[in-house]
Amino acid sequence: MRKSTKKLTVGLLGVAMVLGSAACGSKEPADNNSSSKAPTESTGSTEYQGDLDYVKLKMYAISDAPNNTDLAKQYWEKLNARLKKELNTTIDFTYAAGNDYKNNYALAIASGEKYDLMQAAPGWLDYESYASKNAFKPLDDLLPQYAPYLWKTIPKTTWDAASVNGKIYGVPGLETGITAPAFVYREDLRKKHNLPEIKSMDDIETYLQGIKDNEPGIIPSDDYQSQVYGTSWIYTTPFIGIDEIHDRLYNFVYDPRNGQVLSVIETPEFKDYMYKMKDWADRGFWSSSVLTSTNWGVFQVLNGVAAASFNEQLPGYNNHATQVAKEHGADGWELNYFMYFEGNPDSVLSGNTTKNLTAVSTNAEHPERALMVLDYIQQHEDLWNFIAYGTEGINYNLTADGTIDTSNIAEGAAFNYFPSSMFANANFKKRKSDAWVNYETMMEKINKKVVPDIFEGFVLDKSSIEIEYTALNDVNSQYGIPLEAGLLNDVDKAYQKYLEKAKAAGLDKVRAEVEKQVNAWLASKK
Repeated sequence: MRKSTKKLTVGLLGVAMVLGSAACGSKEPADNNSSSKAPTESTGSTEYQGDLDYVKLKMYAISDAPNNTDLAKQYWEKLNARLKKELNTTIDFTYAAGNDYKNNYALAIASGEKYDLMQAAPGWLDYESYASKNAFKPLDDLLPQYAPYLWKTIPKTTWDAASVNGKIYGVPGLETGITAPAFVYREDLRKKHNLPEIKSMDDIETYLQGIKDNEPGIIPSDDYQSQVYGTSWIYTTPFIGIDEIHDRLYNFVYDPRNGQVLSVIETPEFKDYMYKMKDWADRGFWSSSVLTSTNWGVFQVLNGVAAASFNEQLPGYNNHATQVAKEHGADGWELNYFMYFEGNPDSVLSGNTTKNLTAVSTNAEHPERALMVLDYIQQHEDLWNFIAYGTEGINYNLTADGTIDTSNIAEGAAFNYFPSSMFANANFKKRKSDAWVNYETMMEKINKKVVPDIFEGFVLDKSSIEIEYTALNDVNSQYGIPLEAGLLNDVDKAYQKYLEKAKAAGLDKVRAEVEKQVNAWLASKK
């Protein structure tokens, strides 16, 4: 069968400068067997021209299957028609349910499927771990040639932050953003039972007890595993997490007050908090089966199972309040938020430039074209809008002031067909009209407290401590999480065993190495 080919002309800002650099433009693609032919610089212009064979890219991301399969089919047909026309490419996207995303993601990687575009992220998707195990393809040689716009636009510090053991395995988006971890709760229930306004952890405790006493049909909170500990305690202290191991849970923290690197379990506050977790668990603030749950607690609040979640993320999900008002306002439901930094007078860290990444699986067949697609999307606002918001007039309407309005779309037309966070772009991003009514107040609070993240770009090199670090994570899973969820009878005994096991696994050696790297990093920034 004869292959379909087409001529490609892609306008790029200043691409001649990029390709004129011997350090960048002279690099050859890592895989010379790809069916994609390298685009070449056109004489006397800042454009690419090249013949491209048709390829179908395989894509994987954490995204629940769409509610309206007909609209989703139409969307993908339209998107692929444009990609076919402009890049001689189409995308075959595999939806992966978000509820059990850790296992789904691990299975996808273990399957050996040849994913050309794969969602990746530090922390919640274990980017560094998978990269170090060769799950992803190194992109250093490919990026300057096949994604020159992104290579030039994204700062070196960000590329460094996306590097693992000296190689780049993920392409960052063009947005940093800020995440303020928050406690989200049913405000209508707080008012109904005359509970105090939530301004501290003590107020949270009073609220949860009020729900337990007065709402027998609702779980006070329903976050999986030990998310209560992970999202509340660290963020009500000045400590800065160093090594996110899973959903904002850390093994080590930095104390900016004295420059110390501490293991979390040896901080002065840890054991006291364990007593509190034991007390809260005994009082029934969450289910005793929390360790086997895979539910995102926020969804449990949105569907009425739980009254609160410790794991909300603002400003990103502020529209959950609007969603509740729209879906349950007739029943009197109302959401509210308490951002943990409001109880801690210190700060909110500026956003992380590598929180959203796109990787290429190690055995992908078309890595060059995958990078070209990423590069192309980030330069064309109309295409980016389509990927981020869907079809105007079907999935959204654009208001006169340029906001995205979804209030008048047909039932079932909510857009969830594409994981747009993989292509984040602050220059193209638009305000949504379904923002929380208190959005401006929320952002004012956040912006007043934002400070630079001193660890932006820092990547912990685990090569000399890989065995011990892995063992520490295993110890945390076996002994730490049950303790942190308040499910062990004797806190003192459980804590001592946890500490002993961590020490035996190499805690002191790992902490010393982390401290060494942190001190070197901070010294390099002076």
